[in-house]
Amino acid sequence: RRMEALEVHGALAAVHHFWLRSFCDVYLETAKPTLRDPGSGAETRRTLLSCAELGLRLLAPFAPFLSEEL
Repeated sequence: RRMEALEVHGALAAVHHFWLRSFCDVYLETAKPTLRDPGSGAETRRTLLSCAELGLRLLAPFAPFLSEEL
């Protein structure tokens, strides 16, 4: 919504909030015990990759070279 309204600062803040607060702080910290066990966690890994891809797609308009490299 913020990108459609051309509120670039607000859109970047929303991407930052998703990446750091929702993904890194919550999901990664919760998923660490499951990811340490090599025999389990296939669904956790798929969710992790899906969220990372979404985060990079959201970041691409603001940092295209960084998101492409990652």
